[in-house]
Amino acid sequence: MSEICKNCSTEIQLNFCGNCGQKKAKRIDRNYIKDELQYTVLHMNKGFFFSIKQILKAPGKTAREFLEGNRVNHYKPILLVFVIAGISAFLTNTFIHPVEIMQKYSEAHPMKSAFDLNTTNKIIYNYQSFVMLFTIPFMAFFTWLVFKKWGYNYYENVIINAYSLVFLLLLSIIFVLPIQYFFRGNPELFVIIPTIVSFLLMILMFPWFYINLYDKKSAGDVILRLLLLAITLFATLIIFTVVVGIIYAISLHK
Repeated sequence: MSEICKNCSTEIQLNFCGNCGQKKAKRIDRNYIKDELQYTVLHMNKGFFFSIKQILKAPGKTAREFLEGNRVNHYKPILLVFVIAGISAFLTNTFIHPVEIMQKYSEAHPMKSAFDLNTTNKIIYNYQSFVMLFTIPFMAFFTWLVFKKWGYNYYENVIINAYSLVFLLLLSIIFVLPIQYFFRGNPELFVIIPTIVSFLLMILMFPWFYINLYDKKSAGDVILRLLLLAITLFATLIIFTVVVGIIYAISLHK
């Protein structure tokens, strides 16, 4: 039995509208809610948890397969960054309260800065998902620049960086958050120990990710490119710091 699509007013002959794809409308009842819940749970398990498992097993390979078109079983990578960063922020702010700890640390170590460190920490910890998403297009530019000759365009590098960031966030949840929780009563060690662990994770994680991603290239070639990436990022940071310092110095003399 045909009916008129509620979305585009086209006649529907089968279960879905041939024009816009909307399913035939039916009254919301107990079966509808049951079907929706089953779909949500199954989709979350199939997409979200499947992606997490694959990223932890083979992060670069997972990113490569997604870029090559194997996407039906995977959670959207940019959305995944937002979700995982949100989970990380929730766990951090619920069990560790880093803003208060960092405030105690800054009170014990007063320093002059062009920025309000307490406000900066609040932004970083309270809006972690948005901060993480904000870094992706910038990092994508640098990875595209360094790995340009290896085939992926800028937009594909956005996806690559989303996957690498999810991998880093997952490792941080597994290894760094427990350490932060353990040292939450000691601001000095809270700043030092998790920072060292995070740095070591990045040193190990990025080679693993990119060697896994560019599996047709030698590990030596990949590491050389990563060193070039690190030098490029460091030089950019120095230039940015100098420019900000000059602008700050000029503003003080006005």
